[in-house]
Amino acid sequence: MRVSEYYRLGKRQSELDFVDVDIVNDVRLYVDPRAIAQLSGPWADSCASAIQSFFQRVLDAITDGDNDLALSLLSNLREPNETHLGLSRGPSNGSGVGNELARDFWQALSSSKAVRTGLIQDLEDTALLIEGVDRDRISDITTNIIRRQLISYTQETSEYHNIPLAEGVASGPLWNSNKGEWYEEYTSLPNPNGAKLILIPKEIVRRKLHMNSNDYYRHQVLNFLVAQEYAAGSLVKLVRGRPTVTKKDVDAKYKEQFGVGRDNPGVEKRINSAVSADNPDMLPSYKEQKAANPSRILENEEIAEVVGGDLSEAEDLLARVIEVEPGSRQADLYERRIQDLFTAIFYPHLVHPKRQHPLHDGRKRLDLTYTNAARHGFFQWLSMHYPSANIMIECKNYNRPIDNPALDQIQGRFSPSRGIVGLLVYRGYTDKEKIWRSCLDTAHDHRGYIIPLDDDDLKALVQELSAPPSGEAFGYLHQLFNRLTHN
Repeated sequence: MRVSEYYRLGKRQSELDFVDVDIVNDVRLYVDPRAIAQLSGPWADSCASAIQSFFQRVLDAITDGDNDLALSLLSNLREPNETHLGLSRGPSNGSGVGNELARDFWQALSSSKAVRTGLIQDLEDTALLIEGVDRDRISDITTNIIRRQLISYTQETSEYHNIPLAEGVASGPLWNSNKGEWYEEYTSLPNPNGAKLILIPKEIVRRKLHMNSNDYYRHQVLNFLVAQEYAAGSLVKLVRGRPTVTKKDVDAKYKEQFGVGRDNPGVEKRINSAVSADNPDMLPSYKEQKAANPSRILENEEIAEVVGGDLSEAEDLLARVIEVEPGSRQADLYERRIQDLFTAIFYPHLVHPKRQHPLHDGRKRLDLTYTNAARHGFFQWLSMHYPSANIMIECKNYNRPIDNPALDQIQGRFSPSRGIVGLLVYRGYTDKEKIWRSCLDTAHDHRGYIIPLDDDDLKALVQELSAPPSGEAFGYLHQLFNRLTHN
């Protein structure tokens, strides 16, 4: 039974920002530290900083010969069964790094030439060079290190979806980046069937790591070895009359040299480690290539294929927005349904909706900020030309004309670091041209760019999804944005 089913959220995976996992069994998705590093925003930055600070602390302890400290740091990495991600079959039982596994991991690190020479600098490097460390182990380690940030995310998400939180739940080890040490506390978390649950943002999970040992071996190390063998004149044979060294022959030679077999499965990592240590520019070059080509965020369809369940139709979500009666009494419902629609249609271009709850005249108002993670289309173009790390959303379910203070609210949230682009979503009870004139004035005065969207614009957005006229993702929004900049 998935989270959405257990708590009767009435939502499908495409409407949810978190992975809708089974609350008993694990699903085969993994937290990738590289996926976190390529995101922007305070939450992702905090996660990336925690990962870097922890692993550097471990490396420093090992290189300083402080084995007790290294083991102490690693022993706090426990099995994060509360996320229900990983390889376990049946009830969650993660591999983790706690207990005796901490010693195994420490021994692998401390005996690694790549560690001693400073070649290994980031947690994900270990998946390339250290035997026994792969996507499941990296995911578990990462989850432990960012547990504090994930708990905060879970609490915020649970509040929005009205998921009950149990008080006095043991947090598990939490990493303090400033002090470089672990601590624990009691906190509040969902507790389905008496077992604590931590939710995972879907934009940080992958089916495999962006940097993985086989990819590194096949596309970096093996290519180098082929060139080396060719230069040495060994393993050269004629193929269609041309002297050639094949990857197949080089692969067989080095796997035999480094020991391959059912009882000795880590041969590629041993080759990776040896060749990388002798050629210290190889790993940094590979990492630069991977950084220049960030990992693709999984589509809703791909996640649903793993966790199960159906996806929402954008047309149905739009209909739910339009059926909301305009006016202040239905303002919260309107805002929630806008979030359902935008989370479904903008993902994976816009991710990690951040909700704010300021009070106005005693009424809770939901504002949204999405992280711009686009790799193509309008939102990527936007990120390349204007400060738009985040896209601000203001929802107005007014049954009367929109006044200037409503525009000032979204404009007041702009900044060069957060972003200067937002969407004002409103109903049709106003002079559309007047709204546009106000938004044009804001743009011309260099106070930011506000794209106004009424019900008809939302319809055009949804209709465009099936067949973008320009071939560009969200080309309709691009047309509207051009109106702000070309007038």
